[in-house]
Amino acid sequence: MSYENRLMQMKKMLKKAPAEKMKETAFKKPPVPEYAERWASAGLVRIDNQFGTVFLKRTHYQADTVHGGLALGKLEEAASVWSGSDGIHPFAEGDEKKLLFFDTETTGLKGTGSLIFMAGLLTTDGYDFTLDQYVLADPAHETAFLFETGLWKPGRTIVTYNGKSFDWPQLHTRWTMNREHLPKLHDPTHIDLLQGTRRIWKGGLESFSLKSVEEEVLGFHREEDVPGFLAPIIYTDAVRSGNPDLLLRVLRHNEWDLLSLVTLFTRLTGLLMKENEEETPLPHTNIGKWFGDLKLYEKSREVLEEVTNVFFDETDEAYYYLGFLLKKEQRYKDAESAFLQAYKGGLDEGKTLQALEELAKLQEHRLGKLPEAEMNCLRAAGLLKNMKALKPARKERWQQRFEKRLARVRRKQGK
Repeated sequence: MSYENRLMQMKKMLKKAPAEKMKETAFKKPPVPEYAERWASAGLVRIDNQFGTVFLKRTHYQADTVHGGLALGKLEEAASVWSGSDGIHPFAEGDEKKLLFFDTETTGLKGTGSLIFMAGLLTTDGYDFTLDQYVLADPAHETAFLFETGLWKPGRTIVTYNGKSFDWPQLHTRWTMNREHLPKLHDPTHIDLLQGTRRIWKGGLESFSLKSVEEEVLGFHREEDVPGFLAPIIYTDAVRSGNPDLLLRVLRHNEWDLLSLVTLFTRLTGLLMKENEEETPLPHTNIGKWFGDLKLYEKSREVLEEVTNVFFDETDEAYYYLGFLLKKEQRYKDAESAFLQAYKGGLDEGKTLQALEELAKLQEHRLGKLPEAEMNCLRAAGLLKNMKALKPARKERWQQRFEKRLARVRRKQGK
């Protein structure tokens, strides 16, 4: 037999060993913490599931419970407003029974080494409200803690404050670390109230921390609150010493967070639907712009026109955004009037130049007012010389744009 044939026969004899299936690691249930009875006597209910021990504090609230100047039951009315909307706005989820207000307390700001040691979940059945606050017994019981929250169950709309950037990514990280034993975590519909708060009060609030928003918007002031940065230290000490006294104050901190989310959702909805009024035009102007960004142009124009009709001062930005909407509707004369009002107001440097450019464009191309277009180009050139906030490169681009338009407008006039 030739050498080649022998090699072929030997090749046929070689069989690949079947790949062994990865065996799931058997879960080893950790022992119950020694301090379990002490925590239970402090009012925390001990829950034992297949993965370990979890502690729970459950609190019930009647619909007429007031927080931040509003009854919690007002949520039903706010949610029903959205159920009749077109579904485009980020708040348009409708059924308040599906809303799950969610907030966490963690041992750190980010990273795989940061644990969630407390998860607060506030829900309503349409009548009363229930707050479930799950507490991590100790790090060895993390799988039990995550499973017991039930956050893996679909069908809920999560409502948070900065949760899209922090709470939910953090939960996803911890879930991934325990994915071998947990059900799949679905990505739910998510309403982040921080984004809406920033949109509405942009330029009106110095800080958008929840505590600041509570004080400035909701009129709620915390008394003897635990600073957030102390929460991980308090939790670590509670696990180490077994004493839960200070941990109960962290639970109170988390409770206030969640009650404020309910009230803030109702408050924001009222503003968006014009059911309550602010004393200044800024929030309403920002709301009008927000509707415009969502391409809800008719609603945007309605809000901005109301601002210009109701308020006498600080309406320059409302006129500015209204000008673009009127131009889109081909109401060029009205758009010119709006941009003129905006220019005469107190716009920042960038918006002032933009308003003058829009005026010149309308007057050159739509209204046949070449002398007025020339004048607005000259106004812009004069303003640019004294503008200090614009970066040199951006300033040069504006100069070139107005010089080019000015030359063209003059040519059209035969100059």
